[in-house]
Amino acid sequence: MIVRAAQFTILVKDQQEAKQFYTERLGFVVCSDMEFGPGSRYVAVAPREGNETVFELVKADTPDQIALIGKQSADQVLIMFETDDIERDYKEMKERGVAFHGKPATVPGGRGVGFEDLYGNQFDLFQPEE
Repeated sequence: MIVRAAQFTILVKDQQEAKQFYTERLGFVVCSDMEFGPGSRYVAVAPREGNETVFELVKADTPDQIALIGKQSADQVLIMFETDDIERDYKEMKERGVAFHGKPATVPGGRGVGFEDLYGNQFDLFQPEE
């Protein structure tokens, strides 16, 4: 029986650049950053310490993978991140240079706002109704 999603893969141009974006602008923590095998690096980040779901930042190195950077979800939302205070997180992330697609607004089930990473991947920040 499947009990949870443990890891998502996000294709990136540069792992160090992506790691900096996710930690410095989104406030994620580094779960792992290690070399394994010749020329291979495993970089995983998560929204907070001890989070069960991590995001592996994989360097795209084939033409097909490179073409997918920023388009893994065909210009749709790749991942929706839940917050307990959308106004606080919106303000802090915006101050750190995150590109938002508007301001938090009422959406089905709560409040939300779209944003993107440094490669154009689309995400939502969402706070459920109480």
